[in-house]
Amino acid sequence: MKGIGLITLSTDPVGEDAFKAEMAGSPVRVFTTRTSYDEADHQAGGFTPIPDWPTVLGTLPPGNLIDVIAFSCTSATVALGNETLVRLLGSARPGLRYTSPGIASIAMMQRYKVKRIALLTPYGSKLHHAMPPYFSRYGIEVVAHHSLARPLNLVTDEDIASVPLNRIQTELESLLAAARPVDALFVSCAAFSIQRSNLAQMEVALACPVLASVNSMAWHTLDLLGEHTYRDRMAVELGLLSAGL
Repeated sequence: MKGIGLITLSTDPVGEDAFKAEMAGSPVRVFTTRTSYDEADHQAGGFTPIPDWPTVLGTLPPGNLIDVIAFSCTSATVALGNETLVRLLGSARPGLRYTSPGIASIAMMQRYKVKRIALLTPYGSKLHHAMPPYFSRYGIEVVAHHSLARPLNLVTDEDIASVPLNRIQTELESLLAAARPVDALFVSCAAFSIQRSNLAQMEVALACPVLASVNSMAWHTLDLLGEHTYRDRMAVELGLLSAGL
């Protein structure tokens, strides 16, 4: 059976369970570990795991049990850059495939020709304003964006996980009104408590695909593992792919 090495942040209360729920029913095993990090450095726009990448990845099972490393932090991906993150993960555990919510969202958007998005985040100013240029580097235009950090006083990952779904949908409605036409809406951060069924319901209500961090990473992990039936089923549920294609 194919294996996934999932790395979540020590502060994230929901990302591990959310990813495992996405993988449920797929012929894969998910092995998990967590990493601490320098929170002040991250808020300032960087990312430094504690103690270091080799130590963190060394807590996962041996390489013959792992096919893909999935690092579950969108903003850390943006802070480091896709290429740097893959290099760091590859140096610590070579010979595998690597993804994260940022890497995965780019792959998913490029696959389904998503070129214009509206973006919702929970990040402070530094991290939030790094998001549009990150997507732009890959040919994806962020035509409207909003952070919930100040309006909801979001400080911790637990705060982010507690944002109600109806507030997320209301904010997406406002973004959509200001941004039409867009190809998709993206909810960035693995700490949001949002499931695939929630995204599917929002897609119907808003008449626009709604993507999110953990769900995107699940899609890309299935793609990297060659589990295309499960990958495409997810894309259909999210409104990115027509049934039967």
